[in-house]
Amino acid sequence: MWKNYLIGLVISVATLVIFFRQASPGQIWQAFGQVDLWLLGPVTMTYLASFVLRALRWRYLMRPVAEVGFGPLLSALMIGFLGNNILPAHLGELVRAVVLGRQAQVSASAVMATVVMERVWDGLTILLLLGVVLMFMDAPPWVRMGGWAGLAFFGGTMFFLQMFRWQRQRCMKLLGFCLRPLPARWSSGLLGMAQSFADGLAVARAADLAFIAGYSLVLWLTLSVCAWLLMIAFGFDLGLMSAIFLEVLVALALIIPAAPGFVGTFHMGAQVALVMFGVAAAEAGSYAMLLWLIHFVPTTIIGLYFLKKSGLGWAGLTGSSKNSVA
Repeated sequence: MWKNYLIGLVISVATLVIFFRQASPGQIWQAFGQVDLWLLGPVTMTYLASFVLRALRWRYLMRPVAEVGFGPLLSALMIGFLGNNILPAHLGELVRAVVLGRQAQVSASAVMATVVMERVWDGLTILLLLGVVLMFMDAPPWVRMGGWAGLAFFGGTMFFLQMFRWQRQRCMKLLGFCLRPLPARWSSGLLGMAQSFADGLAVARAADLAFIAGYSLVLWLTLSVCAWLLMIAFGFDLGLMSAIFLEVLVALALIIPAAPGFVGTFHMGAQVALVMFGVAAAEAGSYAMLLWLIHFVPTTIIGLYFLKKSGLGWAGLTGSSKNSVA
């Protein structure tokens, strides 16, 4: 795991150096003075509402695997986000798959498939929103190129996952052929994990797709409203479209490997977006720092609460990230 930490740490340090070259820590701190503190409560509550939407959407994705209540879904979700805050390489996603697998008594591989599908839906939704935003604003060529690259990545991933679902037997035969050089015990275990993973790719009803797509859209619009309210708190004269663009840019920045908590990449994404709209670098940096704190602090506190309530403990959290998904 230390290699993942090291790679992420290097990238985070590099992005933070660039971030603070745009404005010094003193300038960024001074810009905090213009924030309307009364709006921080609504900003935080709007952000936390997005987790309710995530849990509700996850319930539809989990239906082919098991009927799971809202409580266990929210608990595993928050523990997973806690894992992303303290573990490298998005290992929090693996943590929540293992946690929910234990709580619901189902295969963690099947749960992991729903997590992968969830992230693909997120990617396709933010790219849809990016396409809408670009209809109303000019953007540098690199933004459009990044959008097309992201669409190719998430669209290709969705196609691959659905092919694995629709052509399951052929894919399993191909996988079995590729695993022949391995010992029988290993290949058998990997094939079992692949079967469970395929179970999690299904959708219980066609109507569920509409709910998944709808929750995905409302979820990212809610996050955009959160970013927009914080813009109002800073006194930025920017509209909701600007906030949607910022959320899209931050989400794409979080794909880049980084230290736990997405330090550096998150900040750069938010700062670059605001500077593109004419906001001074110091004010943009201050906004990025505060938005990151609103994302990081509540999820850490709530995640620790659910971690303690689940009985896993700190060792259980870090242990989940090392366990194979079975």
